[in-house]
Amino acid sequence: MRLRHLSSAAALLAVLCVPAQAQARDIGRDTLPANDGWAAYGTGTTGGAAADDAHVYTVTNRAELVRALDGGSATPKIIKIAGSIDADTDDDGDRLDCADYATDGYGLKKYLAAYDPRTWGSARPSGPQEEARQASAAKQAERIVLPVGSNTTIVGLGGHAVQRAPRVRFGQVHVYDNRYLVPEGSEYRYSLGVSTESAIYAENNAFTTPSHVEVADLVKSWNGSALHQSGTLFNGYPVDLLAIHNAYNSGSERDLTADVGWTPTLHGPIDSAAVADREVARGAGAGRIP
Repeated sequence: MRLRHLSSAAALLAVLCVPAQAQARDIGRDTLPANDGWAAYGTGTTGGAAADDAHVYTVTNRAELVRALDGGSATPKIIKIAGSIDADTDDDGDRLDCADYATDGYGLKKYLAAYDPRTWGSARPSGPQEEARQASAAKQAERIVLPVGSNTTIVGLGGHAVQRAPRVRFGQVHVYDNRYLVPEGSEYRYSLGVSTESAIYAENNAFTTPSHVEVADLVKSWNGSALHQSGTLFNGYPVDLLAIHNAYNSGSERDLTADVGWTPTLHGPIDSAAVADREVARGAGAGRIP
């Protein structure tokens, strides 16, 4: 769905699978000590570790997830995702698309025509189609942004995850030490999505892809203006994603800058992309790191 790509920010989600032998450890009851990453700022994070059996759920669709979240209540709860949950569905589980959210005459083709950089220039979009896009995005957000209350842990079973991660205006996303592996013959699904007012700080990530995927495919821009990236490896070679994106798209859209307006501080040691690539390949990942 293209509408979500035109929303205010972007997020990148990397999921590492947990092997069957690791399931003896219930990571849903894990806690984070103080200062163990941004999610444990201060005294630490317990999530739903204190949940009783009545508040441990396994969910397979949006409706079940909504019920488990309980409107964002603070009741301790553990929610396990089985399969992939698409939040762009109605109450019966049927898929929704852009037409279902379109408001005030919004249309992707009309939007792209109105703000084509060759005629609109580099100014921020404004006017009827931008206002209609914002109204349409707000309507979509009412459907896909689900409230997650305090004392809540959400984990994936077998490496699955919730699709359509909620977007946050001025979203600050720190993407580091990830290994993205695209097997030969597989469809390429990864990219650093730079949307309006997003603030992605990407460092030391490794991409391994088949020959039909080009390094320029690793960054997608939807009206965004900035991306910080450093330490990236592409098929074992260091690359500057920002420079390549700007060169590849020269003349068709405005260049991205490297200033995203923030620098992450709440994290532990960050390995080089080569080390992260090697360690994840050897089995590091969720539920497998002491």
